Order: sequence, then structure tokens, then C-alpha cells
Amino acid sequence: MFLCELLRPELIKVELKAEGKHEAIQELIDLLLQQNEISLGQRDFLLEEVLAQERRTGSGMERGIAVPHGMTDRVEDILCALGTAPAGIPFDTRDGRPADLLVLLLVPRRNFKGEVHAMAGIQNLLQHAGLKDRIVASRDARAIFEMIRVHEGDRRKTPRLRVARV
Repeated sequence: MFLCELLRPELIKVELKAEGKHEAIQELIDLLLQQNEISLGQRDFLLEEVLAQERRTGSGMERGIAVPHGMTDRVEDILCALGTAPAGIPFDTRDGRPADLLVLLLVPRRNFKGEVHAMAGIQNLLQHAGLKDRIVASRDARAIFEMIRVHEGDRRKTPRLRVARV
């Protein structure tokens, strides 16, 4: 799954104001609310779902990337918001670096496969250090979206090997 299929420029927040991971997650949930992706009645429940998941397993990856996420029956489709934090936010990452790029995912509970594909797509995209650094350095949500779209478009053109099952 490609990140550009889940995002649009309005779902990208440049320079999160949060100083901690809970506030950063809240800021991204509120972005989904502002963009009418979730309702006000869903907000607190979804926020608690993501925070509970964060307490259980954490979402800090490596190289300053965090992917807070929650599985819930309160959304119909995978929802995504992206935030940059050039100063970094402590996120208990595997390598101890503060997170400067956050990708929030809300996934329907019945779509575990979708979560796996979305996480794999995010990881594939962000493993390119130069791209990740350009995203964090950008101050324009449309430019960030375009960087992601162009990069993923190049990946779509790459032929994939298929293994025949016998």
C-alpha cells in the first residue's frame, strides 16, 4: 500500500507544536477531526485507542520515525495523518533518537492485513534517508505530499518479481 493513497496535503501537519508523544498523537488526531475524517464524537475514543496501543507496544521505530496507530471498529477505512517535528519529540524509538517524522494510522479492526500493508509501505518509503530528511526539512505540506507521490510513483514502475506457487 502506498502512503500517497492514504494521505492528501491537508492531512500533513508541518512542524508539530507538541513536545511529547501524547500531545503529538493528539495533534494528529485533531488534524483528522479538522479535515472531517473523524467526527467529534469519535475523537476521544480514537485518541484513547492509539494511546493505549502506544502504552502496550510503542510506535517509535528508528532514524527518528514513529508510527502511532490503533485498530478500531470506529473507522470504515484506513485513516492517516503525517506530522513533522524538526526539533524532535521523545518517542521511545529503538535507536533512542527523538522522532521528527510521525505517521498516524487508524485501521479498521477487521482489516489487519491493511495495517500490515500500510506499515510495510511506510517503512519502504521512509527507509530512504534522503527522502525522509527532505520531508522533515520541508515547510510545505503540498511539497511533502508531492515528494511522497513522486517517490512512490517511481516505485510503482519498478517491476515486481512474482514467485509461482507449486
